[in-house]
Amino acid sequence: MSSPANCSWWMSEIRTQSASFPVAALQIRKYSHELNPANTKDYDAYVAEWTSHFKNVEDDFELERGLNHVFAQDWAPQVELVGEALQAARRLDTFATAVRILEALEQKVHKKEQYQQYLTVLKPVIDDLGIVDVHALGKFDTVRQKVWWADAN
Repeated sequence: MSSPANCSWWMSEIRTQSASFPVAALQIRKYSHELNPANTKDYDAYVAEWTSHFKNVEDDFELERGLNHVFAQDWAPQVELVGEALQAARRLDTFATAVRILEALEQKVHKKEQYQQYLTVLKPVIDDLGIVDVHALGKFDTVRQKVWWADAN
C-alpha cells in the first residue's frame, strides 16, 4: 500500500500537468454539409450542381433525394433552384411533390413576405406548370368510417 506522502505527490503532479496545458476555447460556426454561404464561389457551385441535378433527374427517388439535400441546408434555396425542382416534379408527373415543394419553401423562409416574394418571382413557372399553392387546395377533412363496435346505440 502506498503512503499518503506518495499519494499527495501524485496528485500535485496531475495538477501541474493539467495546468501546463491550457485549453483554448474556439468557437466555430458549423454549416450543414460544411458549406459556408459567405463563400460565394462554393455556394454558386453548389447551386449549379443541384440545378443540373434537377434538370437531369429521371425518377422520383432522385428528385426527392435532391429535395432532401437542398431543404436540409441552413438557408432557403435560390429561386432558380426551386424553379428547376418544380419543373422536374411536373416532368415526372408528380403533382403532389410539386405542391410539397412550395409547402416546404413556406416552412423554410422566416417571414411570410419572403414566401410571397418567392411566389411572385416563380409565378410564371407555377402558372405554366399548373401548380397550385397548398392553401388554394383548401382544407382536407378526413371522413372516418363508422365501425360497428364503436356504435353505442
